[in-house]
Amino acid sequence: MLRSLTRFRPESALGFLLRVPLRLIPKTYVATVRTGINEGAKWVVGTSTHGLWLGTYEHEMQEMVSKLVTKGGVVWDVGANAGFYTLALSRLVGASGTVCAFEPFAENVNNLMRHVRINHLNNTKVIQAALGKETELASFEIGDLNSTGHLSNNATSYFVPVLSIDDFLARFPELTPKLIKIDVEGAESAVLAGAKTLLTQHGPEILLALHGDTQMKACQKILTSQGYTLFSLSGSKIKGPLIEHDEIYATREPDAQADKAKRT
Repeated sequence: MLRSLTRFRPESALGFLLRVPLRLIPKTYVATVRTGINEGAKWVVGTSTHGLWLGTYEHEMQEMVSKLVTKGGVVWDVGANAGFYTLALSRLVGASGTVCAFEPFAENVNNLMRHVRINHLNNTKVIQAALGKETELASFEIGDLNSTGHLSNNATSYFVPVLSIDDFLARFPELTPKLIKIDVEGAESAVLAGAKTLLTQHGPEILLALHGDTQMKACQKILTSQGYTLFSLSGSKIKGPLIEHDEIYATREPDAQADKAKRT
């Protein structure tokens, strides 16, 4: 029912009318997630779009995450924002697993930490940093929404720490991930470029959000050169350019993992 209501775009007349009651909910209200991968979790309404606490957000990605994550492993949420997938990953890996949530933007980190606290996520580590090609300080451009901020070559007065994955794991090898979810608003190829050792030696599974043609081409080149096979979230193998695929699944074990991805 919730999914059918939210299929209407907010800018449409019907979509606007359907969302009027949602606008009356105080932003500080702590709601219980109604459905989906985080059903039953606590969520602060004003930290992101209403689809997160309604449980209708990115339904296909939610299904893929629930199929891929197993108990006891180390998984990463890169570009964690307010922590929607951090909550899900924490639940799926269980008490014996570990979640590393990477988020550079201070507002998001505050929201993320609150969700970690109110949901009692004892298996989760929050790292207030971006991931990139190399370890450095970088300029960060704040977006119109807290979900659209990004690293920038433009001069700004806001700088954030950037870590390469390989540098981070040289210091914390026990946190080597089995699965990485990456959604970093156009810096995805830089994240992969800073993970050559990880990709070569460990080959973690990757769920990747792509932002634009340049990132599609760069990420496809990096992943295929490391022996990865790419799939749509529906489980179909991607044989050509990543046209019309803004979210993909990459694995070094295509046969077994494709079957796993298609499971219902």
